Amino acid sequence: MLSVAEIRRSLRGVWLLFFGRAEGLAALDRSVEGFWRSFAVIVLLLPLTAISVLAVTRGDPDRAFTDLLFQQLPLMALDWVTFPIVLALAAKPLGVAAHYVTYVVARNWAAPITGAILTVPLVLEGAGWVPREGASFLSIVALILVLRYHYMILRIALKTPVSLSIGLVIADFCISLLLIGLFG
Repeated sequence: MLSVAEIRRSLRGVWLLFFGRAEGLAALDRSVEGFWRSFAVIVLLLPLTAISVLAVTRGDPDRAFTDLLFQQLPLMALDWVTFPIVLALAAKPLGVAAHYVTYVVARNWAAPITGAILTVPLVLEGAGWVPREGASFLSIVALILVLRYHYMILRIALKTPVSLSIGLVIADFCISLLLIGLFG
């Protein structure tokens, strides 16, 4: 189970990574046990997912909150593990096996921050503070921020060159889009 101290320390660490500060990695438990425990961070995404779904259903009354929530949860869990599995299979050929655990731990702990960034435009639209067009624009800005953040995590945690980092960000994004297309 994740302790409040570990959550606070780890989120502080990945917040530093958001700004490109490699010392953020020191705040993360990058042991094998910390690697497996980092997958429990998905629990911190549940409130963000519920808020996002609530915001979407407020903007579209034909969609039921519980139906959409229970549709999103399995997709979220599948997306949560797919890229780490794909990268684990490709880590040795890509030359990143030595830093794989560090990357996955950082990626998992960064998820609440990326989730919050992506949730803001939905909440603004769902609350009626921003029209749909404005929320769409803000969603694109949020997505760009999140992709940049993933790039920073890859560069810092995996110690990959620019081209490989960009390729891995694109691969992760495409896998998520594929999963949404298949199951969303």
